Amino acid sequence: MNEHLREAVNGARFPHPRYVEAVRSAAALITFSGEGSVVAMVGPPRAGKSTAGRAAAREVYPHSNPDSIPYVVVDCSRTDAGYMSMRYLTLDLLAQLGHPFYGDLEHSLRLKLTETNARLQLRRAIEYRRTKLLIIDEAHHLLRVKDRSGREAALESLKCLGNETGALIFLIGGYELLRECFCSAHMNGRLSILHFPRYGTSTSDAGCFDRILASYDVLLPWAKGHSLLEMRDLLYEGSLGSCGLVGNWILLALARMTSLRSQRLRMEHFESARYKQQLAEIAEDISFGESALQPIEKNHIGALEIAPITDISGRKIVRRPGKRLPKRDPVGNAERQR
Repeated sequence: MNEHLREAVNGARFPHPRYVEAVRSAAALITFSGEGSVVAMVGPPRAGKSTAGRAAAREVYPHSNPDSIPYVVVDCSRTDAGYMSMRYLTLDLLAQLGHPFYGDLEHSLRLKLTETNARLQLRRAIEYRRTKLLIIDEAHHLLRVKDRSGREAALESLKCLGNETGALIFLIGGYELLRECFCSAHMNGRLSILHFPRYGTSTSDAGCFDRILASYDVLLPWAKGHSLLEMRDLLYEGSLGSCGLVGNWILLALARMTSLRSQRLRMEHFESARYKQQLAEIAEDISFGESALQPIEKNHIGALEIAPITDISGRKIVRRPGKRLPKRDPVGNAERQR
């Protein structure tokens, strides 16, 4: 029975507005972004970002012929001595592209090649497979480097890979990814942000969140008088409005129920499975992300401090709207050209 419960909760998929909108927006950006662009899908933990990104890729590229691989997905998880390794990420991309030298881990000698050589092979593989989309999941791990310059180098390396091959780089990760993406003017020039937000406290959001709880409720062995909807305020506060965290919390509560040899699920199993410090860390990350993703509004554009255009002498150039920029004088003898 316990195995059945675990599979039922893990396998539960409830299409909801946040997810549907994320898939639609991701598919649109994949379709219309220019070659070599970078898209970053960010949001709270376990919101469904990875699932949405893959679903969007399948929607845009539903078919492929045997020789082409229109998109690949890799997790940015393998590390070198605890730090993120761009070399390992390159090798993982080569394996996903079916490179004959890197697709089989038994070829250990190939794994000893330098990052530079592996990168060259990756560029050739992307061109040969006609790959248009590289999805890097858990992309916030790109920031797990020894120093700040390494963070910039990792993101710049991916941006340059897109520029060299024309492939769209699609990053999926937590809000902390924004801390580095927003710090580079060159990255921002080709960066699009896709926000997969949590559910808020508005009436419409509360209704959607409650429907998710009701969908989970029918799967669980509740004691009389207990249900997710009965403790919805606790569930919202403990999940911070992220439906993915609700699913994870349910599994922890089931584990707590089993360890106490109970047959029915109760509120106390949920209360003892979550800690305040866990919520504090997640809440801080969400607070940063939501504050960083304030959209541009007309009345706020003037608040941006942009240096005025000046001439050689340093005088500010004032140009009326619609007036064209001056052209360079023709090269050669001015008297002859009259």
